[in-house]
Amino acid sequence: MIPKISQKRFFLIHLAVLALFPLILFQIVRLTLERHDFLVSRAKLQHDLTIPIEPDRGLILSRHLKEFATNLRVPSIYAVPRGLETGEKHPLANRLSQLLDLPSDFVMGRLKRDKAFVWLKRHVTSEEADAIRALESPHLGVTYEPKRFYPNGRMLSQVIGFCNIDNVGVEGLELLHDESLRGIPGYRHTKRDARGREIVALEKQLVPPTNGASLMLTIDHHVQYLTDQALDRAMTKWNAKGAVAIVMDPNTGEILAMSSRPTFDPNARDQTAVERRRNKPLTDVFEPGSIFKIVTGSAALNEGAVSLGDRFDGEHGEWQVRRGRTIHDAHPYGLLTFSEVLIKSSNIGTVKIAQRLGEKRLYDYIRRFGFGAKTGIDFPGEVNGILRPVERWSKYSITSIPYGQEVAATSIQMVRAISAIANGGYLVRPYLIKEIRDHNGVALVTKEPVISGPILKPDVAAAMNRILERAVAEGTGTRAQVKGFRVAGKTGTSQKLEPNGQYSHSHFVGSFIGYAPADHPKLAMVVSIDDPKPYYYGGTVAAPVFQEVMEQALMYLGLIPTELNGKLDRFIVEANGAKPTLLKSSQQKFQGAVPQVQ
Repeated sequence: MIPKISQKRFFLIHLAVLALFPLILFQIVRLTLERHDFLVSRAKLQHDLTIPIEPDRGLILSRHLKEFATNLRVPSIYAVPRGLETGEKHPLANRLSQLLDLPSDFVMGRLKRDKAFVWLKRHVTSEEADAIRALESPHLGVTYEPKRFYPNGRMLSQVIGFCNIDNVGVEGLELLHDESLRGIPGYRHTKRDARGREIVALEKQLVPPTNGASLMLTIDHHVQYLTDQALDRAMTKWNAKGAVAIVMDPNTGEILAMSSRPTFDPNARDQTAVERRRNKPLTDVFEPGSIFKIVTGSAALNEGAVSLGDRFDGEHGEWQVRRGRTIHDAHPYGLLTFSEVLIKSSNIGTVKIAQRLGEKRLYDYIRRFGFGAKTGIDFPGEVNGILRPVERWSKYSITSIPYGQEVAATSIQMVRAISAIANGGYLVRPYLIKEIRDHNGVALVTKEPVISGPILKPDVAAAMNRILERAVAEGTGTRAQVKGFRVAGKTGTSQKLEPNGQYSHSHFVGSFIGYAPADHPKLAMVVSIDDPKPYYYGGTVAAPVFQEVMEQALMYLGLIPTELNGKLDRFIVEANGAKPTLLKSSQQKFQGAVPQVQ
């Protein structure tokens, strides 16, 4: 039996449909025409996916292409919260908290976000990545991203600097050259489904990244290693607070080693105090003490204020130069020649030399040697040092500044000053970057030496060279001698300032500056040991570091000690059809680049 349809109900239903139809039709027209662009953009936003492709950050290399900074591909964990049901989030957060060693509240906060992608933990271990894969959850993923890695650990760390977790340079060369190192990101356009998952088959466009440029430094990996090891031993032996050393080519300004202690490991920077990250050879100043006498002596000779045969009374080690001002020497001396004043490091003799020169000319030569101004090295954070203009000198300044008090310098300024004597009177600009190369190995930037001067006459530089040789051979720098090589240099011991402004009698900086071989200099070096104990003289604590580095570095660079000269020919034999090349004798005339005067 067919049920009877209520006419009234049938009429009401039809009436309702007829009443709603215009509204439905209006909505269709509105959505189709009026809001078309908005809806299409929303659809694209929901289904189109642009995935960035990070470039490889450029490498930082030594002059011989040893890696100081490179990249690793490490796993990172992400989630797709939008695809999770509300009831799934809490138990998953607890599980992830255990596997990734993260607070459950943190994980839950991430999973509650209405997003298609959130990071859970970046740069995880392979064990953590495997544990996430084992969950086989479509809402969790493991991706690999670059992580900066420093294979040499602490070596050159204050120069190299480091990157943050996003591979952006934060300190050092990583920061200074971040734009060149980071490269240009790429991307790929693809589609995703309603649950936010990528549909790989629907990839529409791929733009590959451009990897970053690489930095090739002037640093020699082996010379840096020798310098680090020698400083570490000195720090331990003398219970020092800190230590600094720079090795530089005195003819070009290329930095071959730059070391500072204490230091840090950029791979574990979060566990290191901030003050250890400072590149002290450029950022920290100290009163140089007697190593500054090379400036006073050079200036007086160059101006003709003194001659090599002039004699100065050492006053038997104590001289009241002015009322309220008494100068002392470490040892009592009588009459000293100009050369002996520097060889024996007499403060009294140095002040008498400076008095002949006069305040104005002394100041001019201090400036000429580059003190009181930045060297211009290609590294951030360099300071000027401290040098007051003559009009601000006190009546006692002429009795202090000549031997390195009332003036403060950086280590990089001191090694440049000694290099001016080593190279015949020219002032070089130190530099660390030799080349910048793109990812294909094409040189984008090539640095050339910048040399100015001359600031000294050739015969004056030669005379100072002979005096500094004698200072090592028979004076205060005997512990800097390198067997088989002629060495020139100067020791220095400076008193540190106490908080009350007085000079300390228990805290010192022991220093040595020098170069070798003295007859054709290849390497110049400054060494400073901060607050050594129980001994503190520069000739005792710093000169041996110079000796240790130079002894090995000169041989490494191909120079033969004089006692071996001419004795190696019989050892040169045919090896696999190739004749080895003889090392260079230290008696050969140095064939360096001709300085380009600026």
